[in-house]
Amino acid sequence: MKTILLVCTGNTCRSPLAQVILQDLLAQSEEEDYQVVSAGLSAFPGQQATEKAIEVAAEKDFDLKQHQSQQLSSKMVAEADLILTMTASQARRLRLSYQEKAQLIYALGHFVQEKQTVRDPFGGSLATYRKTRDQLEELLSRAVVKLPQFFSQEGNSTRGQNYNNRSNRRDKVKIALGSDHAGYLFKEELKEWLDEQDYEIIDQGTDSEDSVDYPDFAGKVACSIAEGQAELGILICGTGIGMAISANKVAGIRAARCQDSYSARMARAHNNANVLTLGARVIGQGLAREVVTAFLTTEFAGDRHQRRVDKITGLEKELKE
Repeated sequence: MKTILLVCTGNTCRSPLAQVILQDLLAQSEEEDYQVVSAGLSAFPGQQATEKAIEVAAEKDFDLKQHQSQQLSSKMVAEADLILTMTASQARRLRLSYQEKAQLIYALGHFVQEKQTVRDPFGGSLATYRKTRDQLEELLSRAVVKLPQFFSQEGNSTRGQNYNNRSNRRDKVKIALGSDHAGYLFKEELKEWLDEQDYEIIDQGTDSEDSVDYPDFAGKVACSIAEGQAELGILICGTGIGMAISANKVAGIRAARCQDSYSARMARAHNNANVLTLGARVIGQGLAREVVTAFLTTEFAGDRHQRRVDKITGLEKELKE
């Protein structure tokens, strides 16, 4: 029996809905060789599904009243034959944490060759929950059709590659990377590590330890993001301060200097930062990788934070005029 693991954040909205929908779709297709489980990356064990999730599930004759949330565990990941997340960033986070299972981890939308994100309806209206339920039903219907093809490949290590010839880079952000002479060696080590994580890198220099001016490279990285060539950027100088100051002069850039994982997560979640700056002389490679992982795998929270980011954009336009 194959185990399909569905993952969201709290395991009270999206993944429970996905679980009952997928179970029903598999039953209709008379596929009996699957079991479906769900879990959350940040779940509080034992919580019920939200009232609105229960209600919109009941409208389709699905019962979520007995659901109890569970935190994703290493054991669950190890036992899964396919892991489907609600968003691409969740898939990235899991691939980084469980590299041995990377070929079996997909964002649901990408599994069916769509760029759809199943956004968290928590705190939203019934209409929002219905939209999430219907989106899950549509995506999972297509996923069921693809399951036999996916599982027909022999061997976990190659199954994902054989299922889809495109690289796992398809749901990973493209990163613009730059440094001055003080950050050059640090950049090269970080670039090698990011490449191992299967990220696509645009290296904007510098290319040696010869003395250069950090604003030149901050500008290259910032402009590549502002022009849409990359989604996120990482800049490295001695302290990370000069790079942050310089990058933030480019309209649309929100550069954050971070030296810990919490700051990196908050920079993405609350400020929608699109550039991370690091100081090669104040942070080690090990901690830097943790900070970079937090930055790359955290989604912008939106909601009230969107209003505040919009005000930053408003200031840029006002001052430019």
